[in-house]
Amino acid sequence: MIPLRALSARLARTLAVAIVIVAASALAPGSLGGAATAEAATPVPIVLVHGFGGSPEAFAVMERRFRALGRTVVAIDLPGANNIANAKAIRDLVAANGWQKVAIVGHSMGGLSSRSWIRSYGGRKVAVTYVSLGTPQQGIIVACALQRSNGGQMCPTDPFMTKLNSGDPTPGPTAWTSIFSATDGLVPTSASRLAGGACNVRVTGPDHSGLLTDPGVFRLVRDAIDGKPCRGVVVP
Repeated sequence: MIPLRALSARLARTLAVAIVIVAASALAPGSLGGAATAEAATPVPIVLVHGFGGSPEAFAVMERRFRALGRTVVAIDLPGANNIANAKAIRDLVAANGWQKVAIVGHSMGGLSSRSWIRSYGGRKVAVTYVSLGTPQQGIIVACALQRSNGGQMCPTDPFMTKLNSGDPTPGPTAWTSIFSATDGLVPTSASRLAGGACNVRVTGPDHSGLLTDPGVFRLVRDAIDGKPCRGVVVP
């Protein structure tokens, strides 16, 4: 008969070996746990969408900052100032790259084109995160003097804006964030608030174009894309 003390010691050694084996299996590269961790840690590509009269170069600073973090990022060259045509161009860019999931950042009118893509042109299942910078989410009066196909869709009473803000303006599983500046100088903060389940963040300091280069704003954008809690001066 094995003494009780010896039996206890043997049992302890057996349990220790079992724990080591289980831990090693969980951390093995080919294990299910390891694969799931690697998949979760893989950041999604980032699509940057410029505004009215802008170009991909407007995002040069932000693009460089994201690349320095090892992120895949593309600033799209929009076909013009028609939000519907722009939404389709975003759809085509994502499809051409074979991306199943992306984060999208839109500046000014680019935020409206991006919302249109998500709501009406296949982006609802693709856009993990949406971030807008100085976007007139409720429209802007000065746009009412423009042709519809050349920025006029931003007029608050335009059918495009009416449709975009009808029902749930922030649908699907997408995480929505609208960042705007009290010192924008072009788009009023009241026009930039996004209803629904969006995180609305007001900053002070950068003007309309400065939202693209301000380091504090970049940190807010990065945190939103990385799924961190909404922070800053949050507007209800």
